[in-house]
Amino acid sequence: MSGRGGKKRGKSVSKSARAGVLFPVSRMGRYLRLGTHHQRIGAGAPVYLAAVIEYLTAEILELAGNAAHDNKRGRITPRHILLAIANDEELHQLLRHVTIANGGVLPKIHPELLAKKKGPKYKMLLDSHPSPPPVKKPTYKTAAQKKEAPSTSKKNTPKAKTPAKKGKTPAKGKGKGSGKTVLSEKRLFLGQKLTVVQSNIAEILADVVVHPTNSSFYMGGEVGNALDSAGGKEFRDEMNKLKAAQGNLEVAGAAICPGHNFPAKFVISCHSPSWGGANAIPNLEKCVKNCLALADEKNLTSIALPSIGSGGNGFPKQTAAETILQTISKYFVTVMSSSLKQVYFVLYDQDSIDVYTRELSRLEVDQN
Repeated sequence: MSGRGGKKRGKSVSKSARAGVLFPVSRMGRYLRLGTHHQRIGAGAPVYLAAVIEYLTAEILELAGNAAHDNKRGRITPRHILLAIANDEELHQLLRHVTIANGGVLPKIHPELLAKKKGPKYKMLLDSHPSPPPVKKPTYKTAAQKKEAPSTSKKNTPKAKTPAKKGKTPAKGKGKGSGKTVLSEKRLFLGQKLTVVQSNIAEILADVVVHPTNSSFYMGGEVGNALDSAGGKEFRDEMNKLKAAQGNLEVAGAAICPGHNFPAKFVISCHSPSWGGANAIPNLEKCVKNCLALADEKNLTSIALPSIGSGGNGFPKQTAAETILQTISKYFVTVMSSSLKQVYFVLYDQDSIDVYTRELSRLEVDQN
């Protein structure tokens, strides 16, 4: 007689292979049975647990690898893992009570302990041009003083010094770039500085300025008119080239081009969303993130933003200010490394100034 009939036994396949995960499903099930008080554990529980732990591990390793690359290291250390977790909002919330051995702490220095720098970088942040040296005013005597003074010959009488006629000294706050007034300021826990200023955005000394516009790169409005009048034909040609290359700009989209005839090296044109509808605030957040990401791609250190959305687009000023400030703060927390160190909020009217100053003082800075 032949041997027993029936199908041949196939090669065994592990539960991890059947579930499509790398982490051991069987081991997870054993740990669940040993470490819990439940009498019954479903077949899908260890699979779900293995998949979740695998995802979290992959996420932490990816962010830690980025941190190691930014620090020019070829191997991930506990320090890089700590930076990855601390700079990700969700991972930081999940692992806030976990201590990583040899991970160190987040870099933080109180502003009071930092010495004030007066070098070129400090001047660049404060003003576009250094203040002119003080001019010594000539003294003139009145008619009564001339009578009382003893008479001298013309040869011995010193000539009164008159101001030079070559150039006029600009009045304080009237020169190009010198009309900026700092109204409020706050430093984030990673060192970025948020500053509310009252100035003409075409005169602010920043690496890039933001121009809120529509899909066709319209140059109207306060910001568009200021940049157009300052940039002249050269800047208009750059905008036409950008429009031809980019086409219509989608809502919350952003595009960058060089600047001309004003201090900013670049101009970011963003399609400012309009108020109304469920996507108004998410679109404004996306618009601000796109502007910051473009500045980071160019490795720029300072950016100047007007009050996006609160002009002709109908956003309430307080809603726009709160959304923009929160978005910028979260952006620096989520991005591992940003070249931006200074964010200016350049405002014109007193209502916007009051709103941004109040909202900046209320902004909570995460220092953990």
